[in-house]
Amino acid sequence: MIKPRKTLANIEPYEIDKYYPNFELKLDSNENIYGPSPRVINELKNFSPDRVKFYPAYGRLIDKLSDILDCGSDNLVLTNGCDEAINVLFNAYLDPCDKVLSYAPTFSMPKIYCDILGADFFEITYNSDFDFDLDRFEDNIDDKTKILYITSPNNPTGGVVEIGKIEYLADKYKDKLIALDFTYFNYSDLDHGEYFSLVKKYSNVAILKSMSKDFALAGLRIGFIYADCKIVNEIRKVISPYSVNAAAVCAANAALEDFDYYVGVLNKIKNTKAKLCGELTNIGFDCRSTQANFLLCNMREYADFYYQKLLNNGIKVKYFKGVKGLENTFRITVPDDMGADKLIETLKTKPLFVFDLDGVVFDVKNSYREAIKKTFAYFTGYECSDDDMQNAKNMGGLSNDWDLTAYLIKKAGFEADYNELIKIFQDYFFVPEKEGSKGLIDREEVVYNEEFFKNLTKYADCAVFTGRPRNEAFYSLEKFGIKKYFSFFMCNEDLMGNQKPSPFGLFEIKKRCPYSDIFYFGDTVDDIKAGIEAGVKVFGIIPPNAPCAFKTKEIMINMGAKDVFDSPECLFEALVEGKVNANC
Repeated sequence: MIKPRKTLANIEPYEIDKYYPNFELKLDSNENIYGPSPRVINELKNFSPDRVKFYPAYGRLIDKLSDILDCGSDNLVLTNGCDEAINVLFNAYLDPCDKVLSYAPTFSMPKIYCDILGADFFEITYNSDFDFDLDRFEDNIDDKTKILYITSPNNPTGGVVEIGKIEYLADKYKDKLIALDFTYFNYSDLDHGEYFSLVKKYSNVAILKSMSKDFALAGLRIGFIYADCKIVNEIRKVISPYSVNAAAVCAANAALEDFDYYVGVLNKIKNTKAKLCGELTNIGFDCRSTQANFLLCNMREYADFYYQKLLNNGIKVKYFKGVKGLENTFRITVPDDMGADKLIETLKTKPLFVFDLDGVVFDVKNSYREAIKKTFAYFTGYECSDDDMQNAKNMGGLSNDWDLTAYLIKKAGFEADYNELIKIFQDYFFVPEKEGSKGLIDREEVVYNEEFFKNLTKYADCAVFTGRPRNEAFYSLEKFGIKKYFSFFMCNEDLMGNQKPSPFGLFEIKKRCPYSDIFYFGDTVDDIKAGIEAGVKVFGIIPPNAPCAFKTKEIMINMGAKDVFDSPECLFEALVEGKVNANC
């Protein structure tokens, strides 16, 4: 097999969506929520066929940028977004083992381009305030340092770098290239003329600018580099001659001509950002405003829950899960005012309803119960009755169906190796790699269906606490179209051996979900016991056609269940009537 260049060995490709995401609010990539100027759309509608069949011409756009920046055309080169700007700048100036110095966390592509070239992208970790510490930065400049890469405002921290610090570096380190990524610059309060004049004052300064975020041209990919003509000339040696397409050039020209629209959108985003930051703070989140078109919000130990809850409601944000310095932090692109209202409403606290799955959400008479019977028969040669199973469950301590099956086999006077028992049971119940039916799991029916949860989530948020393995739980939840209504899942793998009646799973939910009003719904005495020990409000559910139903209900009530329901209608009626609430 042909081997790629050695520098690619440890590089992970930048992941992108293959299809347009289906979210009501897409707030994860910092796109401009308002879209481009209507003039842009009109120009594209009337796009000349000649501009498609001929190579693009860049003169008109470069002339327009030259007028805006008050510079010569030889100070500018158009690029395919800011990504290409970074790439060609590095290609023009970096040799293997050269060093680029930057702060972290920041945009990931500079490091990738650096690694491809065999150069060293050295990152200094921001302090907790995300301030640009000039002394620390300067301490890491050495003879190998070729480029000082500064993003202002920075993504994802949103901070800016004072012009005095940039001037100090440019003046003192004339043998270093100062690369300024100004992708989000137009959202900041910084003086445009003052910062862009750095190129005229210092021949070692290059400004990289995208039109994706401010002019809403992300889908067309256009940006530029503004630098000394000698730098631009070197870049032209490595850039593809027609890397920017004609449609992008046409759109950029139209966008720059509609200055009133551009200013109006920036002001709307700034106003909504201030409003949204204030409301998130009032709710109790640690929200940090930025000088860009996004906010940072630390969700603390509840990040997993809130992220899933937002997804369930059609809202996608950027979740920096496990990223050093940004643990549990969401980056939220600023939406319009209606989007901000939806975001706030979604994040407000409701009561939390936690559901067991087997015998509650799903009728498992023909799935789990049948798998128990078949496994029992495999090892004993006899049949096991529904009453035998229910009476064993009512004893407590047998919420895991593998354990229940093993108990029933032993009680009948037979022995079964536990690992073999699990294999036989799973062969009957669920084999995910099988073509067609996956096993008895496909014979179970849903009790609390999509319509129920659709109505329920107007009143409460929902979570799952089940002894099922995660893949089995998700399979059935997705098959019946109800997984999207749950914001948190506590499954077999998460319990670390602490099966019900242990309250471990509910304690974890209490710890990782931001709720004081938690209601747990289960169908066994182990569920009731776990709920009581966890200090949540616990209710019993009688499965459809359950054996020993009256006896089971009586046991649950005597154990301390607040109530016992035998149908979704009964539960929902109790909810509407206020019988299931914070005071019950």
